Amino acid sequence: MNILAEEKPKYLKLADGKDYEIPALNLTTLANVEKTMGFGLGQLQDKMVTETATTLRLVIYALLKETNPKLDLEETGKLVTFDVMKSVSEVLSKVLSIAV
Repeated sequence: MNILAEEKPKYLKLADGKDYEIPALNLTTLANVEKTMGFGLGQLQDKMVTETATTLRLVIYALLKETNPKLDLEETGKLVTFDVMKSVSEVLSKVLSIAV
């Protein structure tokens, strides 16, 4: 593994059929995500247990906001349907693994 290799962005195809870029996960991205969410990544798992849908939508929004600044929280929630949950959950798994 090359520790100097740059993380590549990922793409999610959401309910409108468009591919949305999820930024490369680096310290700056994660700090921005925390700022958008209003709580630290260390609290993410607890929030997922107590407020699952609200937290899930917020995390997805915080990630998408980095490269899609025109999206808002409500619109993000509407774009994440059960049909696209598998691809969304794969990206979130990676974020959660960093948060633990």
